[in-house]
Amino acid sequence: MIRKASLTAALAEQRSDRRIEVLRRIQASGSISEAARQVGISYKAAWQALDTLSNLAGVELVQRSVGGRGGGGAVLTPDALLLLEAADAMGQAREQLQAQLQQAQLQQAQSHAKGDAPRAGISVATTLARLQVVTSMRNQWPCVVQSLHADGPLVVVQMHGAEAGAQQFEVRSHITNESAQLLGLRPGLPVLAMCKATAVTVVPAGEAGQPAANHWQGTATRATRGGSVQEVAVRLAAGVQLVGFSQQAAGLRARARVQVVVEPSAVVIALSGE
Repeated sequence: MIRKASLTAALAEQRSDRRIEVLRRIQASGSISEAARQVGISYKAAWQALDTLSNLAGVELVQRSVGGRGGGGAVLTPDALLLLEAADAMGQAREQLQAQLQQAQLQQAQSHAKGDAPRAGISVATTLARLQVVTSMRNQWPCVVQSLHADGPLVVVQMHGAEAGAQQFEVRSHITNESAQLLGLRPGLPVLAMCKATAVTVVPAGEAGQPAANHWQGTATRATRGGSVQEVAVRLAAGVQLVGFSQQAAGLRARARVQVVVEPSAVVIALSGE
């Protein structure tokens, strides 16, 4: 059965990393290696970008010829050209919306200065951008990249909370070098750190954990009962909230002091297009 192309799924990546830009450069240069050089990523990362986009779209986006007089090359399929056209249209619409939001907030600020109405304390554009990242991961934390350093084939990404009062919240993630390149990670970049609730272990405060894992101290705000495990909602001192699981034997209750443990490999990094 032939899969139907789903370019909308592939377009969802346009704001999250450099994958769409790889397609643009291939269209211009006719070469995957040259596209990788121009985007500033490795050849391997460029292929990862193409594989991911093709999986999302459900069709091949690049046709590659090997050998021949020119040593081979790469040509975008009609579906890839349509994808780029749609990406351009989305980019223009996004810029228009951003300008409208900025104008609305400027007018709101001016009105507040005159004493007409209180000004909202959020960035509408930033919040909407974060909401565009739709995932089953219940734990999502706006963060800022602090540092990156290589650890063999992996990159260790150190982040802290982006919101006022949450900067004491520090989280570490382990990702591949190719993923770090495609995301364009750098110190100071706003990101979303995410992990599944099932990857979050909640234990009574004071219990020892894996030294390399993320460890946070907090207070349980909700705890379910029944079954071999219990779901626990936790609020950290920095104001960050998360959801995880504990062994039922721990008998955690609301207001109990707890420790939260998350392996760095379970922390996913996403760009929300801020």
